[in-house]
Amino acid sequence: MKISQMKKITADNPAFSYMGRIDFSDKAQPLFIYAGSMVRVKFTGTLAGVFIKNVCMGEYCSLGYLIDGVQGKTELLPSGEEEYYQLADGLSDEEHELVIFKRQAAAHYFCFCGIGISQNGTVSEPAPLSDFRLEIYGDSVSAGEVVENIYYEAHTDPENHKGVYDNSWFSYTLSLARKLNAQIHNCSQGGISLFDKTGYFNGPDNLTGLETTYDKLSYVSYSPMGLTKWDFSRYTPDLVIIAIGQNDASPDPDCMSNPEYKAKWQAKYSEIIKDLQSRYGEKTRFLLITTVLIHEKCWDNAIDEIAGSFGDNVRHYLFKRNGAATPGHPRITEQEEMAGELNTYIREWFNM
Repeated sequence: MKISQMKKITADNPAFSYMGRIDFSDKAQPLFIYAGSMVRVKFTGTLAGVFIKNVCMGEYCSLGYLIDGVQGKTELLPSGEEEYYQLADGLSDEEHELVIFKRQAAAHYFCFCGIGISQNGTVSEPAPLSDFRLEIYGDSVSAGEVVENIYYEAHTDPENHKGVYDNSWFSYTLSLARKLNAQIHNCSQGGISLFDKTGYFNGPDNLTGLETTYDKLSYVSYSPMGLTKWDFSRYTPDLVIIAIGQNDASPDPDCMSNPEYKAKWQAKYSEIIKDLQSRYGEKTRFLLITTVLIHEKCWDNAIDEIAGSFGDNVRHYLFKRNGAATPGHPRITEQEEMAGELNTYIREWFNM
């Protein structure tokens, strides 16, 4: 399909519905940063494509999309220029729904520059989600890394997978949002821990933790954009989920046995909660978790003490197989297991 045979709908068209911590400095090409950030739209016509300017920072970058609920992906070029990617042709000449989403975390950013549809096609707003809003701070599990490595449940990850199995859509975070019909800002990044100079993100020389990234829009220091501040007034969640504590044993696996370090770690964790409370107000609730990825219980014990130091608006949740299900990243089935448990717990807590 030649570009001349379709028309471009630019990214600033009011029919587009955006979700996630997205940089709208240039409304004609908003910058998608975090895994799971997405844009939704309805369109008519027989074809669909997307215009993307990829900001590549890893070996492999792919774009996720759904057309009428059927998911696909397309690999992105590392050119840094606006490119057109055909997603579908020969569709029935009727209304369809398109979702474009960021499958991966810091492997890349991308500018969404619009979509291509049939010359006589039209666009309209998709059905709205509920008013319930989620915000999630987590690591690679929450970002959906290696989730598509199916049949590797309860096993370690394959070597040198380079991100080809990453898919935020199948993370427990986005699955939970779909179960709740909720809006979501998924602010998760693989390898991240609480403190700078610990964990695995942005290593080995500039390890960066949640203490630096939680209040950032652009959070990848080696990106062309560097670090930029997030405007918290743009989004107030009903529930904040913090899923940190699984990478924090690096580089010192015995750090939590040091009472001084434990107190320092708990103080910083609590400080972030208090800062978010001051920004969001008393109605926002907090759920503190780790996941089914195998890890030492000392982290869950420390988190339980943190939750206990706050009122009922801050709770600690343990999955049925918390910290004991898999030595590798949870696959789709294991992520769905977590999403199902959280859906039940949250609905009971909020009387939904």
